[in-house]
Amino acid sequence: MKIFETLKSKNKYERAESYCIVFLLAGSIMLSAGIGLTVINPKGISAILAMLGSFIAFLSTVALIFTWLAKEFFGE
Repeated sequence: MKIFETLKSKNKYERAESYCIVFLLAGSIMLSAGIGLTVINPKGISAILAMLGSFIAFLSTVALIFTWLAKEFFGE
């Protein structure tokens, strides 16, 4: 698959950046699915899925910013 080919990169900063982007995508998909499922039932697993997706997307965004900063300061 194309996603896993991009995770094989030449240095650790690009690999960390790729993982952050994959987790950001997964979190946003979980968030969208949770929001879509709240139309059917606003309680239970759909609300938990939306909250977990937004938490994962937030954490991966913060990690991506710190990865960019580390790449800028300590990179080649």
